[in-house]
Amino acid sequence: MKEDLSYQVELIERVKKELGMSQSDIARKFEVGTSTVSNWIKKKVKIPTTAKIALELMLEREKDKKMLNFMETFSQHIVEMGRKN
Repeated sequence: MKEDLSYQVELIERVKKELGMSQSDIARKFEVGTSTVSNWIKKKVKIPTTAKIALELMLEREKDKKMLNFMETFSQHIVEMGRKN
């Protein structure tokens, strides 16, 4: 039975969108050819587990950075409001 590789396509598309990376950027990051990334997207080849985990961690890191930025901004607004009162 052939494995469903839809998740790897969704994962790569999320990385491209949320991190603003191209297929070439992803290929450089993992030191593989652009044709390899293309084959992952076309479901011709299963993405290596280490690459999948790394992509997931890249997305998680970006999410954490956005949350930290939000918290810093929120904290600054609270301090400013305290100064006004």
